[in-house]
Amino acid sequence: MSSFSKLKTLLAIILLVIIVVAGYFIYLYQKGSVEHYRPPATKVETPRAQVLSDLTALSQAIDAYQAKNLRYPERLDQLQPEFIDKTPLEPGTEKPFAYESDSPNEYRITVSNPALYGFKELLVKNGKVHQN
Repeated sequence: MSSFSKLKTLLAIILLVIIVVAGYFIYLYQKGSVEHYRPPATKVETPRAQVLSDLTALSQAIDAYQAKNLRYPERLDQLQPEFIDKTPLEPGTEKPFAYESDSPNEYRITVSNPALYGFKELLVKNGKVHQN
């Protein structure tokens, strides 16, 4: 076999590899199109986990508000939008959480019916979640 034949064979193999790789990239590009996009599955929290998460987020937002304003907010909607994007509702009832601030040093966030979440008592007092 002459060197010219070897060169032609090598070029044919290289061309074949390029075509295969290009075809694979075209296939991947088409698989990545909008029609084939599936958003990641969102984890659905149980109402119990969701209410605990919401109470913690509200408590942190209230503490941040207090640190900036040197007093607790009068209402939870005062936290928006600076300290929390949206004031969450109770997941079991879709009603607002009950909030009260008796003094400059104390606040409480409670749920309307703790039994909905498997608790006898569920509240946040001064940043600590109390659950029984």
